[in-house]
Amino acid sequence: MSWQAWTFIFCTALIAYAWAGYAMLAWVLARVFPRPVRRCTAAPTAISIVVAAYNEVANIERRIHELLELLARFDPESELIVVSDGSTDGTEVVARRMKHPQLRVIEQPRNMGKATALNTGVAAASNHIIVFADARQRWAPDAILCMLGNFADQTVGAVSGNMVLENHDGTLAGVGLYWKLEKFIRHNESRRFSTVQVSGSISAVRKGLYESIPPGTILDDMYWPLGVAMRGYRVIHEPRAYAYDRLPEKSRDEFRRKVRTLSGNLQLVMLRPTLLLPLRNPSWFALVNHKLLRLVVPWAMLGALFACTVSAELLLREALLAQLLLYGVGVLALVWRPVGRNRVANAIASLMMLNAAAAVAWYVYAAGRSGTSWKKVRYRVDGQEMPAGAKSVGSIG
Repeated sequence: MSWQAWTFIFCTALIAYAWAGYAMLAWVLARVFPRPVRRCTAAPTAISIVVAAYNEVANIERRIHELLELLARFDPESELIVVSDGSTDGTEVVARRMKHPQLRVIEQPRNMGKATALNTGVAAASNHIIVFADARQRWAPDAILCMLGNFADQTVGAVSGNMVLENHDGTLAGVGLYWKLEKFIRHNESRRFSTVQVSGSISAVRKGLYESIPPGTILDDMYWPLGVAMRGYRVIHEPRAYAYDRLPEKSRDEFRRKVRTLSGNLQLVMLRPTLLLPLRNPSWFALVNHKLLRLVVPWAMLGALFACTVSAELLLREALLAQLLLYGVGVLALVWRPVGRNRVANAIASLMMLNAAAAVAWYVYAAGRSGTSWKKVRYRVDGQEMPAGAKSVGSIG
């Protein structure tokens, strides 16, 4: 067999494993070696909800009302802490105007990034269970109770809720399919031991296990959960704790968000190199297979394309035509809306976009352009265009 054939087989196998094989392996391991969580009905204990907000004047009043209503079910010592991260649109003014005994508003004098805002909120929290929320989403009425029930198991250190993305007609519908795959993997990882990431817009942690996040960290919703796992505690995905959100209307906005979050995976390894040591990181296998392999897939795609291009073998020439056909369909779905409405076509387009973002992420990180401040993406709600924090989609990385 020629080197071109071996290269094509290896690259194709890597792509298939990274996007589908590991998901099935995680499911099998969860079925064969399950570790059930000893849940119970959560008592109405005191909790602290932390909301880190940057220029969220369009959302903050509605969100505070919603969260205060949810807090009414809990101990009166519960609190809602809103940290305005150097907002310039009056977010903190609106928040302070909503006077309530359980509401505390902290204003950071300048935009220092979400990681710093979260650290500030946790440091100010009075209770042992911290619940993280973002400003844009909606939560199911029982979302917090569903998460807290997992803390009855003393091996559980943190819990992630279940982010549900509103359907789109068009290319981003394929990204919604990707998010369903992502949640499938997280759920099965946590059934075996621990998932490597939470949904930053709906999650909870024991305060004593929260590790301060270095300023400028992009993936705050991976940094502290991996710290929990490295201390021997489990990070659980709770499918019954629903939060609701939607993707950006424009593909380029989702592309930019994915470039930023994927470059965050590279940043995370540099910030915490012990993550790559199996004896130090109980979630090493999940981290490598779930997150890091996906950063290699774009180069595997190029390798498969190159091997077929330089080969004269009939099967590889046919494989080349098949690849070019798939990429052509993906491009058409991106630029021509009628094609983008087709489920298969928009799934191909979304996969192309995600892998292109992974390739660009290497350059963005190497060039030091990942950024330390929040980036804004525009979302359309009820026919009106409104800004929202790019991290609010739950870092579907």
